[in-house]
Amino acid sequence: MKKLILLIALVMTVSAASAQLFKKKDKTVEPQYKEGMVPVVNGKVTFETDIKAEGLTAAQILEKANEWLATRFVKPTVISAKRFDETPAVPIIKSEEYIVFKNTFFVLSRARIYYYLTLTPHDGYCTFNMSRITYWYDDEDENGGIKMKAEEWITDNNAFNDKGGLKKFEGKFRRKTIDLKNSLVEELSKKLNSK
Repeated sequence: MKKLILLIALVMTVSAASAQLFKKKDKTVEPQYKEGMVPVVNGKVTFETDIKAEGLTAAQILEKANEWLATRFVKPTVISAKRFDETPAVPIIKSEEYIVFKNTFFVLSRARIYYYLTLTPHDGYCTFNMSRITYWYDDEDENGGIKMKAEEWITDNNAFNDKGGLKKFEGKFRRKTIDLKNSLVEELSKKLNSK
């Protein structure tokens, strides 16, 4: 009798485990990555948003933005960053950093992302613009890896399959790019609205 109960318990455990193993993955695209979330302006992927900073003048916003840039765009957060000061009142940064897809003891999957960030201060808000986005995937490959432009990779036309789901490879770049943009906007917003 004990053997029969043990056998039934074992069969139920194996059945439950195999059901989990072969369960279809949810193909629903999270709202922040759905179609329309990667804007294309004049043929270029361009994320632009106004960040509120109520009560601050353009000069105060510029000062706080410069403080944030000086702490955010340094190693080890970025690989490299170059600042362009043709117009000192409008900071422009060219950044190179990693987006990490998987980081475990055995696997490190990442790509370099390059982008330009332009911050335009106004009285009461700052215009955030992230554009000219490119990637270098598997840069340590002996063949030099793959270099891609965001326009050819993460746009609605390229990142989604015929069923409306994100493609596996393009989808992970789309997710990480949007995550990076959202993180930058959030960090800058906190800085501008801190006392």
